Amino acid sequence: MELLRLALVCLRIGAVVFGGGMVMVPLLEADAVYRYHWLTQKQFVDAVALGQMTPGPLLVSATFIGYAVGAKHDTLHGLLYATVATVCMFLPSFLMTVLASYRLARLQKNVYVKGFLQGVMAAVVGLVAAAAVSIARQSCAEVGTALLAAAALVALLKFKADASLVVVGCGLVGLLLWH
Repeated sequence: MELLRLALVCLRIGAVVFGGGMVMVPLLEADAVYRYHWLTQKQFVDAVALGQMTPGPLLVSATFIGYAVGAKHDTLHGLLYATVATVCMFLPSFLMTVLASYRLARLQKNVYVKGFLQGVMAAVVGLVAAAAVSIARQSCAEVGTALLAAAALVALLKFKADASLVVVGCGLVGLLLWH
């Protein structure tokens, strides 16, 4: 039953993730942390961080969550749950992409589709902001990490620093300060 619940959560979230992986963070957090209690808030933030550190999209956080849920039984269940979560997270967007590719030229000109996408983009901004607040609550609980996060924000917005260099730089500062 838990595997089916995990699959349905990942299918639902995978079907509505527009605008990138950060959009899924508050949706996945609501289910994984608060609704089904599969992970603690700290474990969830670790899953998001892991998703950010690995090559590819943040959606691989679902792999981590699936493994954590299944590994409560044993490693084999962990691998099965991780696989199901990953496939279910990517399947809706894959199917939508395949289906839309046949009609892409017509869809781009459709005023209803344009209007829908404008509304979706507004929701994406809200979801990304919610993800940032949620992650900040857990990750920036200390003054040092809050200052480091502020420095990263300034580097990204004011100085247009490369995001990958900011991540590596903050990681090195964290290593020096909190090893």
